[in-house]
Amino acid sequence: MKYTVVSSAEFTYPDIWDYPSSSDKIDIFGARGSYACFQLLLGDRSSPEVSVSFKGLPEGADAEVYTLRSVQVERNHGITPEQYAPHYPERVAPYRLYECLRTFDGTLDLTSGVGGLYVSVKLDPDCVPGDYAGSMLIDGEAIPLKLKVYSVRLPEETMKMILGFSGGAVAKYHGVEPGSKEYFDLEEKYLAMLRRVHQNMMYTGGISAKEVAPNRWEFDFSNFIAQVKRYEKAGMRYFNAPSVGWRQSWSASTILVNGNIPSMSYEGYCYLSQYLPALRDVLKENGWLDRFVMGVADEPNNANCTEFRALCGLIRKIVPEIRLIDAMSYGNLHGALDIWVPLNSEYDKHREKLETLRASGDEIWHYVCCGPRAPGYINRFMDYPLLSTRYLHWGNYRYNLTGFLHWAANCYQTGQDPFELNCPEHHNTDSVCFLPAGDTHIIYPGKGEPWMSIRLEAQREGAEEYELLSLLAKTDKAAADALCAKVFRSFKDVEYDIAVITDVKRSLLEALSKSK
Repeated sequence: MKYTVVSSAEFTYPDIWDYPSSSDKIDIFGARGSYACFQLLLGDRSSPEVSVSFKGLPEGADAEVYTLRSVQVERNHGITPEQYAPHYPERVAPYRLYECLRTFDGTLDLTSGVGGLYVSVKLDPDCVPGDYAGSMLIDGEAIPLKLKVYSVRLPEETMKMILGFSGGAVAKYHGVEPGSKEYFDLEEKYLAMLRRVHQNMMYTGGISAKEVAPNRWEFDFSNFIAQVKRYEKAGMRYFNAPSVGWRQSWSASTILVNGNIPSMSYEGYCYLSQYLPALRDVLKENGWLDRFVMGVADEPNNANCTEFRALCGLIRKIVPEIRLIDAMSYGNLHGALDIWVPLNSEYDKHREKLETLRASGDEIWHYVCCGPRAPGYINRFMDYPLLSTRYLHWGNYRYNLTGFLHWAANCYQTGQDPFELNCPEHHNTDSVCFLPAGDTHIIYPGKGEPWMSIRLEAQREGAEEYELLSLLAKTDKAAADALCAKVFRSFKDVEYDIAVITDVKRSLLEALSKSK
C-alpha cells in the first residue's frame, strides 16, 4: 500500500506526494476536550472505495474521518510575480488544493490514483491521560499509530470570535426555502460547525422598519428575536446587533441609516431616536443587553471619519447602554468606539497609538479580510501556508487582543462555485474588486450538509492554543510568552517550520499537564 502521513498543519495537494512532515507512522497528541489530527494520502488507487478502521484507541478517543476533496485555486489574486516571496504565495496558481473536508462515505476523491483522508480524533474531557499504541487499518492493512493524551483539559473559550454567517447562502446553495424546516435543519448544522471552531458570537438581523407617517416609524423585531434564540440554542453567547449605518460610497462623507436616510439629517435623527430605544428595550426585555454590541458603519475611512464620530456620539446620547464596535483601519476615529477591531497589519503599524485606546478603557480585537495582502502578514488565504490561518489567534495571545472577526464563513459571491472559483468578483457599495482565494468562505456547501475546510480546522487549533497559552500564563506568564515567541513574533514574523510548531505545541501541553 502506498501512503504517506502528513501533519494537519500543512496543506496537501493531489499532485504532490512528499511534504516536510511526511511519515510512514501516525504520531498524534492533544489535550483532553480537544482533537488530535492528521492527514493520510493514499496512492496507486484503482478504485475510490476504501475501508477505514482503528485499533488501540482508548475509551473516549473517537476518530472522525473525512475525505479530502480538492478545490481550485485559479490565481494568486493581488500578488504579482515581482512581489513573490517565500510563502507569498505558498504556491503559484493555478493548482488544486486539498482544502474541503467532505463527510466520509467509504470513498476517496481520486486524482490520477491519489486520494486522501483527514482524521480528527476527538478526545473526551474525561479520557484517561496516557500514551497509547494502535493502528489505522486501510483495507485491512495496518499503519502504526501513537496517541498521547495529555492530562490538561481544554478550558472554556474566553476569546470572542465572529465569522460572518450567511443564511441566504445556505438557502441558495442548498436549494431550500428560507424559514422552512429544511432551512433550519441546515442552519443548525452550520452553527454546530461554527461552534466547533469556538465561535461564540454572531451577527444578527431580521429587524424591519415601516414609516407609518412622516418621520414616524414602527419596528418589527419578531424575526430578530427568533434568530437570536436559535443562535442561543446552538451555543452562541454574544451578539452583534445590525449595523446602524452604511457608507454612501467609499469617497463620500455621508453615512446612511435605514438604507437611504443621511444620518446627520433631521430625518436621520428622527429615525435613530425611535429605532435605537426600541432596540434597547427588546434587548432588555430578553435579558440580552449585556451580551450585545452594535456596529456603527463598517470600516470607516478618511472620507467619512468626521461623520462617523458624530454618529457614534449621537448613538451614545440615545442609547449609552449599548457598546459600539467596528472593523476599521487606523485613522481619525479616536473616542468613537468601545471595541476597536483593526486589521492585524494596522495594529502592527499603529500599535502604540491604538494601545492608548485600551489605556482609556476600550477593548481591542483584530480582523482580516481581503487584506492584508502584503508580504509577511498572515491571513487565512488558500495560497498562504495553512499555518498562516492558525497563527491568527497566536496574535490574539501575543498582544492581548480579546476578539477576532472575519466577514465571511460562507459568503459566496454571485455566480461563485466555491469548489472551482475562489477569486470571485465582489461588490461593496461603489467598489468592485476580485477577492484573494478563500476570502469568501471557510465552510463549503456540501451535499445536504455543510462541509468543513482544513482552514476551519487550523483556525480551531489556533483558537484552542490561545486558550491554552492563556491558561499557562495564569501561573507562568514568562513560560507562555517564551513559547509563543518561538513561533509568533509579530503578525508578519511567524515560524513556518512544521517541526518547530509541533514541538512548541507539545511543550505547551507538557507544561500545562505538569501543573495539574
